[in-house]
Amino acid sequence: MSGIRNYATNLHNELKEKGVFVGHLSIGTMIQVGTAGDPDVIADTWYNLFQKKDHFEETFPANF
Repeated sequence: MSGIRNYATNLHNELKEKGVFVGHLSIGTMIQVGTAGDPDVIADTWYNLFQKKDHFEETFPANF
């Protein structure tokens, strides 16, 4: 997982000046419908990260 994160970090650093957003969402819970790890909630978190584009990385759940 650290290799994927490092690759994403490098892509982010190389492509941000070209207007391409690369972000990383670390998921620290079991993904299951109807729980805190509901896929729709996780998707909303990822979409918010993409929409804002003000930082590279987010954790789910927040403060994990």
